[in-house]
Amino acid sequence: MKLAVISVTSNGAILARHLADVLNIPIDVYARVGRNPVKADSEFDSLSELVAKIFYQYDGLIFIMAAGIVVRVIAPHVRDKRYDPAVVVMDEAGDYAISLLSGHIGGANELTQKVARAVGAKAVITTATDVAQKPAPDVLAVKLDLMIDPWEELKHINAAIVQGERVTFFLDPSLPNAQHYDQVAEEMGIHFVDMAHLNRVEEYDAAVVITDKDLYMVKRHVYLRPATLAVGIGCRRGTTSAEIFAALDDACKKVGRTMKSVAVIGTTVVKQEEIGILAAVQQMVIPLELYTNEQLQQCIDDYGLPVSGFVQEKIGVGNICEAAALLGGQTDKLLLPKTVYQNLTIAIAEVKYPSWESAPVI
Repeated sequence: MKLAVISVTSNGAILARHLADVLNIPIDVYARVGRNPVKADSEFDSLSELVAKIFYQYDGLIFIMAAGIVVRVIAPHVRDKRYDPAVVVMDEAGDYAISLLSGHIGGANELTQKVARAVGAKAVITTATDVAQKPAPDVLAVKLDLMIDPWEELKHINAAIVQGERVTFFLDPSLPNAQHYDQVAEEMGIHFVDMAHLNRVEEYDAAVVITDKDLYMVKRHVYLRPATLAVGIGCRRGTTSAEIFAALDDACKKVGRTMKSVAVIGTTVVKQEEIGILAAVQQMVIPLELYTNEQLQQCIDDYGLPVSGFVQEKIGVGNICEAAALLGGQTDKLLLPKTVYQNLTIAIAEVKYPSWESAPVI
């Protein structure tokens, strides 16, 4: 977590330096010009100009000053809890640490507790689920690196949890990381129910479901989606991102999955400047893997993939999408073989190695 500590008084600068030292992690310390008795890493004249410059450069910002000042100075830059950095406020005496912004997704609540322990301050956390000492799906999603789907439902599920409604957490046992998910959840006091019991709708009011499957749900719910799919794409020059999204959505549905579980898109290095593909991965916020003809050909040879003479002539290798999907998933099995759409082809493989493990290089 990349952190910055910002102060506006001499006492605040002293506390900032002390905090950076005792946390024993890389922290950039900013102090106002003329109020820097401990030689902070950087000085600034205007707090508003500094915040405008660095707000999205850090995962977390710790302000040592009045909370009102912080509210006013960050207000123009706050966008969405999915993207905003964690913001923590401390008084210059070091008595209180307040989680101000992005408590769950951004990690401000956890950072507040860490800061408070480091200097003996009182942690002030006002997030409803934390106050009620009840598990929140967004905290679980952060710990397990899962995508919340649909995002708009999260606030309703958290409200139901706080109100004491029967919100059940379900886990898909077929997921390769199911045991890991279960262990982490247990540490948070969350007990999963097997997803096979989803049809017992009389037993719960709302649901939190960890799965990459495309399901039909009757009760209010939110999915936590693991990134389990590697997609290989071959396309004609000029294929738009809209065409790619439409084909990708259909391809995922063919295997009973959802686009929200796509972990990586792979293609040939020849397509490294293809605007449609670049726009698609940017909007999905996932990596694009570009493979050389040698890598693709080796995969074709290893797994006996079918080849196209036309693609061979144009690209220099006879199979793009299937080979790219297998390489991206670090696996030898396709969930969806080459499927032809207008202007592009798509293949899907399941990612063999979870994101929290190191995968071998093929």
